[in-house]
Amino acid sequence: MYSKFTLEHYRSFAEEQTLNFAAPRGGEGSGITYIVGENNSGKTTVIEGLRLQGNKMIRASEMRAEGNPTFKLYDTENVLKRDVRLVRSGSYQLKADPDLGPDDVFEIIPSRRHWNSNVGHAYSPQMIADSSVEVEVRGQQPDHIFSSALEIIEKSEEDYSIFIALVKRVLPSFTTFATGFEDQKFIEYGTSDGKRHRADFLGDGVISVLRILAHLYAETKRPLVIDEPELSLHPLAQKRLLKVIAENAKKRQIVISTHSPYFVSWDYINNGAVVNKVTKVEDARSQIHSLKLNESYEKLLNGANWQQPFLMDVVAKEIFFHDNFLFVEGQEDVGLLKQDGQLNDEINLFGYGVRGKNAFKFALKLANDLGIKNAAVILDMGESESQIKASLERDFPEYKIVQWQKEDIRDKDEYRSKAKKGYFTTKGEKKSAEELDDYDEKIRILNEYFGR
Repeated sequence: MYSKFTLEHYRSFAEEQTLNFAAPRGGEGSGITYIVGENNSGKTTVIEGLRLQGNKMIRASEMRAEGNPTFKLYDTENVLKRDVRLVRSGSYQLKADPDLGPDDVFEIIPSRRHWNSNVGHAYSPQMIADSSVEVEVRGQQPDHIFSSALEIIEKSEEDYSIFIALVKRVLPSFTTFATGFEDQKFIEYGTSDGKRHRADFLGDGVISVLRILAHLYAETKRPLVIDEPELSLHPLAQKRLLKVIAENAKKRQIVISTHSPYFVSWDYINNGAVVNKVTKVEDARSQIHSLKLNESYEKLLNGANWQQPFLMDVVAKEIFFHDNFLFVEGQEDVGLLKQDGQLNDEINLFGYGVRGKNAFKFALKLANDLGIKNAAVILDMGESESQIKASLERDFPEYKIVQWQKEDIRDKDEYRSKAKKGYFTTKGEKKSAEELDDYDEKIRILNEYFGR
């Protein structure tokens, strides 16, 4: 397993940048390493650097004037496991000293995952995984390899049942596949009404899922890189696929390069997953900013309790993918500022607010560690808010801190709540069985209706 990867003087990367890896430790998603960032920020370059070994060539256009390209990979004991550099200054030939063994090379699932249903030579899922170490990140595996692996899976009733069950976890409507034969063997799939079709007609999202699951099914110990697993997938399928990946990441290092907030989970970050955001400065130099959960973010996340389940939802996770964030205190601020419509379209409001004035410092720490270039806070008027403003200006001089001259975004009348009885206490704790009355029965009815 690996702890970090560094690269420098290669394409858009000038000074040395570090990609930090998550180390699987038994928790769901603990071994997931995220790579996020805008288009053309350098994400694919990082992935290509991961698979570089000796006897490769560097193009002249990929060299930088500041120095020679260098790529280093370190294990969890911080021991250098792979050092790739030019054989000499002025050369374009790479050497590796030390180099990686075949079991230590990254498996690559490129974003281009189209296929041909014709079956060629016999390739097992294990062989798919083995062949992927030579796949170009911007390319794709030969079409016949994956079809041939499905043929091997179908020959074993046990393997077939396990793989179909795995596919159904992500795509519940998927039914069957089989090896058909006319002039040559090909993969066909069956529909629920008994019709059969060549698998060429499967949607891109289905094909993508099948390819990714074939790698997970092979259960190799090599680290795995999945480039843009979200392509052509419905959000619900994205969440289901992430769940399967996260279970595999309990004991395996899996790198996910993604543009989708559905693939980034705060729960998995809490378990040890690492987010690496790749940014580009002035469209010239790429930088990597790594985010590991620490006490600061934990305090921010702790606000996402049963009263505020939306604090770190999909909208808030846009911070992993964009720049120019304005942090406000609560959902009313977000709603009224959007309704007013005077904010520049380039300004992104963070989620539904940070839910409390004391959370602003944690929000700005999050922005800073993610390499957000432009971030701002707007506080209400008040003595404590003025103290917070001064503290934020001292700790985050690179960001803008603004304060209203009024106590709140809107007028508020004095409010007293009428006492009410419910199924949970005022602290959100579920009451004893004898106090729940019809609660469990109503939950049972809903679960039965939705097929649980």
